Amino acid sequence: MNVLITSATSATAQIVAGALAGTHTLRLTDLSRNSGASAGGAGGEIVACDLNHEKPTDELVAGIDAIVNIGYQGQAGEATHLVDYHTRCMYNLLQAASDAGVARYVNISTLRLFEDHEENLAVTERWRTDPSAEDVELLGAHMAEAVCREFARDRLIQVANLRLGWPFVADSSGESGDTAAISHDLIGAAVAEALESKQLELWQDIHIQLPVPRQRFITGTAARLLPGLAGRLAQ
Repeated sequence: MNVLITSATSATAQIVAGALAGTHTLRLTDLSRNSGASAGGAGGEIVACDLNHEKPTDELVAGIDAIVNIGYQGQAGEATHLVDYHTRCMYNLLQAASDAGVARYVNISTLRLFEDHEENLAVTERWRTDPSAEDVELLGAHMAEAVCREFARDRLIQVANLRLGWPFVADSSGESGDTAAISHDLIGAAVAEALESKQLELWQDIHIQLPVPRQRFITGTAARLLPGLAGRLAQ
């Protein structure tokens, strides 16, 4: 596939790009305000685009088969900027993508949207997110999901919404004691599977974390819809 990855200078984008580089043709993009930053592990040239409702956004998605959007901690800055990015800019990107016939949009969100719930609760994809407005990064992730959901429900594009565990750890040993951790390799594998899966609905929430002791979140949906992960998610 020809895959566009947003917020390419972010740590999450670099993990994803490193995992996909060997099997897909990648186009990396970030806002012009970040154009001076290094792509790091993502490699390759970054196309600067501010995701306005203009020709450069249309050109950005031309010839693209799928988009991986970093919907959480892809951008940094003041609250006004983050809210604008995760609403107006995401709307513009999704509109351009649907107009161009992009088949799939993988939105990278976070299970931190449920971090205030007690750890003994069995949180699944059926639970609603309701983050505090005091944490603008979580609020941004919540709003990015809302924009994606509306496009999917209008049948304009298929969206796989991957809510990743935290913190990100270098390997899958599970020795850190974190009950919602996810490893770099599992992140990459989950995105690769989400790009290829034939079993997804037009809108699909999927929770991903390591199978660690006292695992906090249920990952049965991921094991069912992303079959390449089934063995890795089993406790």
